[in-house]
Amino acid sequence: MPISLIDEPAALGLLQGSHRIDLVLLSWLVAFSAAYTGLDVSKLVSSARRTRREGVWLAAGAFMLGIGVWSMHFIGMHAYRLPFPFDHAPGLTMMSILPAILGSFVVLRVVSRDEPVAHRMLLSAGLALGTGIGAMHYLGMAAMRMSATLHYATTYFLLSLLVALVFGVLGTYAYRACRYVANGAKARACAVLAAVIVSLAISGMHYVAMAAAWFAPDAAIDPMATRHHEHSVWLVYLVSASAAAIVLLTLLGTHFQRRLLVSEQSQSMTRARLLEVISALQDGIVLFDDRARIRLCNAAFERMVGVSSEALLGVSAWTLDYAEDARALNERIQEALNRDGSWRGTIEARHRDGTTFPARLGISRVNYADETTRDYVAMLTDISAEVRTRRHIQHLAYHDNLTGLPNRRALQERLDEMLESMRQQRCGPALLVLVDVDHFKLLNDSLGHAMGDELLRQLAGRLHDLAADSGTVARLDGNEFALLVGPLAEGNFHIADQVARQWVTRVLAALGGDYELAGHAYPCRVTGGALVIEGDESGHDELLKRADLALLDAKRRGDGCPSVFDSGMEVALEERLRLERELRVAIDEGQLRLYVQPQVDAEEVVFGAEALVRWEHPRRGLVSPGVFIPLAEQSGLIVRLGEWVLEMACRTLAEWSGHPELGHCRLSVNVSVQQFQQPDFVDQVLSVLTRHDVSPHRLTLELTESLLMEELDDVIGKMALLRRMGIRFALDDFGTGYSSLAYLKALPLDTLKIDVAFVRDLTQDPLAQPIARTIVTLAEQLALKVVAEGVETQEQLAILQELGCGGFQGFLFARPQPVGDMLAWVRSRSAVVPLPRQC
Repeated sequence: MPISLIDEPAALGLLQGSHRIDLVLLSWLVAFSAAYTGLDVSKLVSSARRTRREGVWLAAGAFMLGIGVWSMHFIGMHAYRLPFPFDHAPGLTMMSILPAILGSFVVLRVVSRDEPVAHRMLLSAGLALGTGIGAMHYLGMAAMRMSATLHYATTYFLLSLLVALVFGVLGTYAYRACRYVANGAKARACAVLAAVIVSLAISGMHYVAMAAAWFAPDAAIDPMATRHHEHSVWLVYLVSASAAAIVLLTLLGTHFQRRLLVSEQSQSMTRARLLEVISALQDGIVLFDDRARIRLCNAAFERMVGVSSEALLGVSAWTLDYAEDARALNERIQEALNRDGSWRGTIEARHRDGTTFPARLGISRVNYADETTRDYVAMLTDISAEVRTRRHIQHLAYHDNLTGLPNRRALQERLDEMLESMRQQRCGPALLVLVDVDHFKLLNDSLGHAMGDELLRQLAGRLHDLAADSGTVARLDGNEFALLVGPLAEGNFHIADQVARQWVTRVLAALGGDYELAGHAYPCRVTGGALVIEGDESGHDELLKRADLALLDAKRRGDGCPSVFDSGMEVALEERLRLERELRVAIDEGQLRLYVQPQVDAEEVVFGAEALVRWEHPRRGLVSPGVFIPLAEQSGLIVRLGEWVLEMACRTLAEWSGHPELGHCRLSVNVSVQQFQQPDFVDQVLSVLTRHDVSPHRLTLELTESLLMEELDDVIGKMALLRRMGIRFALDDFGTGYSSLAYLKALPLDTLKIDVAFVRDLTQDPLAQPIARTIVTLAEQLALKVVAEGVETQEQLAILQELGCGGFQGFLFARPQPVGDMLAWVRSRSAVVPLPRQC
């Protein structure tokens, strides 16, 4: 019968029914179960395709899903309540199953394909499913028999079709997506989601369509006429149970089908396939019986031994020349097989052409469950690549990557081996030489690290050629190399020191000189230290420590001559370490004292002083600065020491402010390279000045020329910041270092200090006066003051005054004195005239 569509059914007085919620939920569960089972069938179809059961499972899946769609509709119709009696025509009701089955068949056919499916095909399948659901529903509605006319609200009618089509397409895509999810929790979650979407297409379409249904009764409604519907509920449960049974049977069928497929696949692993698998292995496989007769072998074994399988079958494995000393190896293997049933080990395998290679061989007994006979299976693995890799790793562990020489670890082991050999064989002494490239950092900074690396490679080559077969060479780290030679003179320790000096001199001569770097000759200078190894040393640590001491001694002297270790170096080292520990305690426990040495002008009027530090040791008394200052620089304590001097100097300036005689005097503080290079040096200085309320104009910082060789731009930046605050700068020991007019012009200096070495030679060396005159003239040209250090005689003072020097410091005027004695010393002088604050 034709479908009647109306726009405003409520205005026409038409009726609608209601639903039983429990049956509605039951209908959705039926739809969900059918949708879930349909997805399970679609996954099975591709596996069944290989066993030619694809059509059977497609038909079964389509039938099951169609029955589920129809059952949901049937239950939903019986959940519907109207105020008048109605039933369904059996023929048309049963016919409504067909569209659902056809739509299900199309979907399952598309989503179960193994090959990629185009979006157009998936969209068509989804529309087919939605169309089948819609056709099934409205055929079922047409099967209703009642004393009323059925009309449909146009909006809900169209909406029901849209729900069926949209969710049908979404369900199809969800089905397809679940095929690519591996088994597990994700697969189960995906299956549930897909089943929910398809069930919404089924039940959503039904209940939206029922909302579109309106009824016009032919006569007056009898309230008692609907009671017979209660008696049809048993039919609902019967259909639900039938649908559940079909779903359950389908799921059981898919489960057993999968088990059957697995079983069939396992049974299909025939001897031929097993041989194919064995042949594909990269390891050599051999199967032989208890009499060692070869029953089968794979292609890999043929390649390894160079013999074909035809020639190997039936041959005794013990007769093959498959390894170095195969006969002795076979005896060990047979003994292990008889005892343990297996053997494993690494062998040197042999090819038929005579070449050998490292291999791993494993042999195990095979006991069959249904036979009394037994076989043996052997696996031969070529480990040539593994051995090469292991050797490469070992080479990297014991060699320097840049030069290819042995590294520190290799040298340490070689030293221990040599010591053990010397103890056992009582051979003569050996020699350990350490060599260090001078000014290597300067080379890296000026020419770049690539040039530094090239120099090290060339130097390593020279050292290697020098050692030849007589010794071991190594690169320890950075620019430090080692040469181990021995024995020097068997049984003769008396001339060992002399031979050691000859050897190290020879090494330095060979390594020093010009090196070709980027087309230019680079003059390289090296420093060397040597140790005569007598054999009674405890180990490599002691040897390297002593050789290092010799190298440090040669560096300290700086005359280019090698140094050979003697026991006094260890004593000196222990003393140095003890003194370093005591210096740390001195800084922490207040053993340092601030001394000052006055500075006077041409009229011998005091205008300032230089702050000096003294160490008042509780046992040693006053320790010379020449002892502990170099120690502080080497150990890094110079930074803490400098901070202490700066703090005490600013405190002194604050105290001097209360005395007219000293209120305007400046105080000079020496600043080390390490202290000046501290990132927060500027903040430290300004903080100390602020803490003691001292005018920056009264503080002079004395810098050495060595500082100017370290990142000049950073030095100038820090000096400029402090200079703007009023702090003065003096260049100490001018003329003894890397004097350059370029940096004199760039630096914000106030004073040049003539080194004591020039002042001392003024009356002895004819070249000293011209140098001093040049310094004074240069300072005048640059508007800088000049202070001469170390003035000890009137004759020196007269010469300096004649040259135009305006400031003096030295024993002629005053020795360094405790800071507390400065005021008394100034008052004791008759010609003290305080200079203005701006001086």
